[in-house]
Amino acid sequence: MKQKNDSVPTSTHNLIEELSSHFVNERDLPPLAAKIYSSIILSKAESLTFEEIIEITGASKSSVSNQLNFLIEENRLDFIYKDDKRKRYFKTKRDYLCNTLESHLEKIQKEIKMLSKVIKYKDDQDFNKKLVAIFKNHLESEKENILDTINNLKQTSHNLDQHEK
Repeated sequence: MKQKNDSVPTSTHNLIEELSSHFVNERDLPPLAAKIYSSIILSKAESLTFEEIIEITGASKSSVSNQLNFLIEENRLDFIYKDDKRKRYFKTKRDYLCNTLESHLEKIQKEIKMLSKVIKYKDDQDFNKKLVAIFKNHLESEKENILDTINNLKQTSHNLDQHEK
């Protein structure tokens, strides 16, 4: 299989494509933003320069710049300056996992709220309350599990911040 960038191994290239597709389909990211995000996540380096991202994606400077700005606005990416204060190094935000879980948590909370309204509305009607209760209990358990995971991620991130100082 011929790829645009010979410096990216085929297995990595395939995983970038698969992860990009996931972000397009499940997180509604534009295709180029998904490819950039995936490339940075899977990079062996902590961060990638603008030039490296252009090389990996094969996209124009303008397109890459627009999508990097989009990912920064979406709180998925951040950038740092290293020795050369003019060159930005793009990396995933440390809290991107928390952000993903918080987004999922919002959906679950909306589902629980809507389900509660349906249960209340149908309270005096004949419907299978046991099945609905099982589903609602599952959602409540998932909500608690996500909250615990978010707290663990935040604590670990805090500990890493303290360790880096």
